[in-house]
Parts: sequence; C-alpha cells; structure tokens
Amino acid sequence: CDMGITGYDLIEENDADVEILLDLQFGATKLVLASPDDSEIESKDDLKDGMTIATEFPNLTRKYLDENNLDIKIVKLTGSTEIAPFIGIADAITDLTSTGTTLNMNHLKIVDTILESSIKLIANKDSYKEKKNLVEAVSTSIQGVLEAGRKKLIMMNVAKKDLCEVQKVMPAMSGPTVSEVLSKEETMAVQAVVGEDEVFELVNKLRNAGARDILVVPIERIIQ
Repeated sequence: CDMGITGYDLIEENDADVEILLDLQFGATKLVLASPDDSEIESKDDLKDGMTIATEFPNLTRKYLDENNLDIKIVKLTGSTEIAPFIGIADAITDLTSTGTTLNMNHLKIVDTILESSIKLIANKDSYKEKKNLVEAVSTSIQGVLEAGRKKLIMMNVAKKDLCEVQKVMPAMSGPTVSEVLSKEETMAVQAVVGEDEVFELVNKLRNAGARDILVVPIERIIQ
C-alpha cells in the first residue's frame, strides 16, 4: 500500500514507521485514563503499583505507565472496555473518547489525557521516496480541498467613491482583487477569499460601506 488514512492513535499504538502527510481535520479524539465515579483514583498520582488497567491500547498505556514509573498490570480487551472496572477485571481503563459522553453514561470519570488524536493522511516511507511526486500531488490536492472548505469567495460591485471604505473592512488571504466594470462607469468589481466564519458579519459591513450585488461563492480547492 502506498498511502492510507488512519487515526494518529493507531499510528502510535503500532509504532508505525510511516510518513504523516496531513492532518485531515476530522475524527478528533483522545486516549484517556478513566476510573469509576466512586473510585479513589482522581489523578494519575493516585495510581498504585499492583493495580490493573484494562485497555484496547496496551502499548500506549504501557508507555504512559513507564513514563510515570508505575508497575501496573495491563489487561488487553477488544471491546466493552468501559465495563471492566465493574466486573472486577480492572481498577481503571484507558480508552478513546471524543466528548466523554460514553464514559459518563458508564459512570466513569476522566482522570488524565494520554494522547490527542485525529485522522491523518499517511504514506509508506518507501513509496514516498520512490513515488514522491505522485504522493505529494495527492496530498496537495487533498490539502487544497481542506483549505477551500474553510473559505468562501466573496464578490461585489463598488462605486469608486466607496472603494476605500470597502477595502478597510475586507479581509483577504492576500488583499482583495479590484478591477473595473466595463459596462458601468465609476464602478469597480471587488473579490476576495475570506474565512467561512467571517461571511455573516462581513456582508453587513460591506453593505454599510457601499458594496452592492454581493455574491458569496463556494471554492472547490485552494492550492498555495
């Protein structure tokens, strides 16, 4: 396999020797240490030698315990990790969570965060060396789509007398593009790429500054 998409947690758990090309900006989660609500384990400092932790991530858990000089037994499970403390298998667990809701529903509290994770675009290191141009072309294309998803192209007509006021309120990646409108005297066409979260407030500011015929257009991709 030349390229793939996977979670950072799996890369680290398997000590995968891969080239991480992009954070795909979704699937945010974290590997946490959690204990029952009524447990005396309130922080990692409450972990004691001889305790047991259940997990689907034994390697990351062992690394975490070693970093904290703890001699704790690890029990590897392949599902339903949340019930382990309540059936006598473990004193605490390590598990993935995004919002903490599932842990709360199972009467577990987060004690510590071990690793933050999201979905990554990766490449086989040999493939990256041998097919670098192709791998980077795929990566660049995906990155362009990700960048475009957070941006909008905003276009408008502006009377020359109002142009300075419009430019004052117009954010852009590298400044707005301004050109003359041939069919209308004393009118300029202005366009700029702006953040999607700026559009709602920006449109009203532009109208108040004198902009007219405002269009907000999605962008397919941005290649920088």
